[in-house]
Amino acid sequence: MNKARILVIDDEIGICEGIQRALSPEGFQVDTAFTGEEGLSKVRQNGYDIVLLDIMIPGVSGIDLIAAVHEHDPEIVCIIVTGYATVELAVRSIKEGAYDFLTKPFTVDDLLLAVNQGVERRRLSLEAKRTQAAEAEARRLSEEKTRLEELDRAKRQFLRLVTHELQAPIDAIESYLRITLEGYVPSEKLTEIINKCIARAREERALINDLLELGHLEAIGAHARIEPVRLDEVLRNITSDFEKQAEEKRLRFTVSIATDIPPVSGTQEQFKSMWANLISNAIKYTPKNGAVTVSLHAEGRKVIGEVSDTGIGIPPEDRPRLFTEFFRARNARELEAHGTGLGLVLVKKVVEGAGGVINLESELEHGSKFTFTIPAVVEEE
Repeated sequence: MNKARILVIDDEIGICEGIQRALSPEGFQVDTAFTGEEGLSKVRQNGYDIVLLDIMIPGVSGIDLIAAVHEHDPEIVCIIVTGYATVELAVRSIKEGAYDFLTKPFTVDDLLLAVNQGVERRRLSLEAKRTQAAEAEARRLSEEKTRLEELDRAKRQFLRLVTHELQAPIDAIESYLRITLEGYVPSEKLTEIINKCIARAREERALINDLLELGHLEAIGAHARIEPVRLDEVLRNITSDFEKQAEEKRLRFTVSIATDIPPVSGTQEQFKSMWANLISNAIKYTPKNGAVTVSLHAEGRKVIGEVSDTGIGIPPEDRPRLFTEFFRARNARELEAHGTGLGLVLVKKVVEGAGGVINLESELEHGSKFTFTIPAVVEEE
């Protein structure tokens, strides 16, 4: 039995009753309304599949009701019923969204044909929507699956890299100790071997500390209470430590902080790590008598920080991989044998976690400049 629901909006009681008598035996549930306002109210209160609209309704045109009906449910099939049929009126009705056009007087067969076709049209339209929704959900699930697979691959790769990086210093220390125990190290070389063991142990400790910091930053990024942080205050609090390091290398170390720097969103600990990694790298890879410059200013609702140096620069071929785990530029490895390659990874995570971006400008053997831009906290009025 057909369970389609139909609303007839017509001010002629005879038409409404005639349509009811024609459609009810076919299993349709038919309601009636005698004004546009009453009909629209019923549309909004009840769910209908078909709305039969007379054009000449007191106070409103049936054509004008089509948009209001479709605003409630775009899939309701509207069929215009009129005794004033013209080609222009039919064209206008279709343009406004009517599915069909019946001219009074019409036969029961004409009515049934229009209504049955309208019901089929609605069924197909709803089926198409469900199919589109299912396809969209399937695409979303496929994309999510791909993303999770990529994350899983990245995790496995990261674990392999971590295992390799942690294993290397231990293997070196074990090798040094073995050749010492087996008597292959002359006494005059013993101090050198011990110092190498100490250096590799320190390398291991630095790597472990960076890994712990990386995990800690990710943990506090997910669970810590995010609050407004003043990057200028964080920078001032750590400046003295780096002034001493720069002085030891006879570097010109300059810090420039503008006034009225708005706060950004994050934690003190995250931004302390960000500044520390950027500045320590600049000092580490700048030869003696060079310069390291740190600046912080605001432009509108953005906070911009720069750390530049006159150091070794970064080879063009190494720049795309600079922010990946354990990667170190070729000339950086030549200048400083040991390093974790995690410092800039930490920096990128902090900056992007605060909604910002970080960029690099570098010229080989002439220095590098890292610039980050972070949106300021929007203060509530």
